[in-house]
Amino acid sequence: MWSPEETARHARDARRLGIAVAGLLAWWAAGRLAVGPSFGPGGAVFAVFVVLFSSFGAGRVVARFPPMPALLGQLVAGFLLRNIPTVGDAVGAAVDARFSAAARTAALGIVLARAGLSLDVKAVYRLRWAIKRLAFGPATAEALVVTLLAKPALGLPWSHCAALGYLFAGISPAVVVPSMLALQDHGRGVKAGVPALAITAASVDVVYAIAGFGVASSWLPGMGAGGAAAAAWQAPTQIVGGALGGVVVGKLLGTVLPPEDEDTTGPSPSANATNAPPTRRDGGALAVKTTEPTPESSKPRILETADGYSSAARAVALMALVQLALFAGARWEFSGGAALLSLVMSTAAAQTWGPKPAKETGLLLNAIWAKVGEPLLFGLIGAAVDASRLKADVALFGILTLAAGLAARCVCAFFAAKGGSLSMRDRLFIAVAWTPKATVQAALAGLPFNAAVDAFGRGSKEADRAETLLALGVLSILITAPLGAAAMAVSGERLLEKDADECSPRGTHSPRRSVDGGDPETGAEDVEVLEDDTRLGRGGHF
Repeated sequence: MWSPEETARHARDARRLGIAVAGLLAWWAAGRLAVGPSFGPGGAVFAVFVVLFSSFGAGRVVARFPPMPALLGQLVAGFLLRNIPTVGDAVGAAVDARFSAAARTAALGIVLARAGLSLDVKAVYRLRWAIKRLAFGPATAEALVVTLLAKPALGLPWSHCAALGYLFAGISPAVVVPSMLALQDHGRGVKAGVPALAITAASVDVVYAIAGFGVASSWLPGMGAGGAAAAAWQAPTQIVGGALGGVVVGKLLGTVLPPEDEDTTGPSPSANATNAPPTRRDGGALAVKTTEPTPESSKPRILETADGYSSAARAVALMALVQLALFAGARWEFSGGAALLSLVMSTAAAQTWGPKPAKETGLLLNAIWAKVGEPLLFGLIGAAVDASRLKADVALFGILTLAAGLAARCVCAFFAAKGGSLSMRDRLFIAVAWTPKATVQAALAGLPFNAAVDAFGRGSKEADRAETLLALGVLSILITAPLGAAAMAVSGERLLEKDADECSPRGTHSPRRSVDGGDPETGAEDVEVLEDDTRLGRGGHF
């Protein structure tokens, strides 16, 4: 028998579940009437609707068992919706491939913008040499080991082996960055600079892996457009161009859209001395409280605020530029540099705005990420994994090759992270954090197969070899994305030192009052409850 408290809790959960189901049915009915058959089973809109809300619900369930991250449940939900018989045909396979790619890119933009706004610039400078080693060393080690082992294990030509090596070498910022932000929010490793190190190095790692894959795949049948020499220039060009472009655009954004001046109202010079300091009303305007009627000359006067912009305006402008950069990069084969540009641009804008305005801007992005971006991104990544492409013999040797590459990667990451104030435990965590794969593999794995089919036809030897790359890319996501995310959450709680100061849900080390009704996912109440404004944004992070 349940206790009265347990009975009340279960009744409350059941009521919430019923309301949620009724709401989903109402939304589905409205969409079905508005859109038509595409909102029914097998329709593209219906598929996205089911993936989004199923992933959201699965994430909420998994989040009840800390330190497991919500994205673990979202990945599994998307994978099941694609691979369960009958359900997969009606939902997972019905997701429009172009929409899925665009939605994943848009959600990744939210990840990069949040990371840039919270990046600790001082820690990045202090760990700059470790960042360079970590960005290039582990990826090179894994690519080399996989290339050498794939030849005897899989019997592929050397060009395919090299392409597989760099396909495996790319880390997933969509998994690593949100996990690092979650640990940063709880003060894990912030003092040592672990989140800043991982976020920055992961962004460069992606650029390097994509460029390396471009060089290797240029030797594959049907993929030779542009040649290896042109592909070899991608890495330095995208790294330098992304970094410099991000600084320029970010500084320009911060200058063009300055934050609002909080002291936007006040008494006239002849105001009565008994007037209270300006306070903000619910609508955002500031007024002056007085204890007694004052003459006309001392009434509050509104100062000009035409040059100040709200956090909502800054968030909209930042996301517009980030999305523009990412989609333009995808269009003109500059995706790695675009990701780095988005991260650097957000950081430069945050430095121009200052800690508190950057924090307020980030809170809006946190809410969008928690409610829409995260479940959509990881649900679609899971739904992109088609397990039917895996063959038993290829899967077995692929797992062994993947394991060997990950071992080399982790060892290299451990030694590459040496330096600064990182302890042995911090470096062990970095080695674990350098394992998840998802976004790069999902974007690149199918390119050689599509090119081979177009050039030689389905069933040809070239298409079969390229399909092996596609299957192993799927396998790497299936194994490393959920296990890596779970390993980061567990090891982060055990290995990373927690700062002595109490941490807010967005990582700000400030005294705070307890407020009921706050959202633990988005930290929406933080701006209102912070008591010490002078300590906001230590080191540029929030």
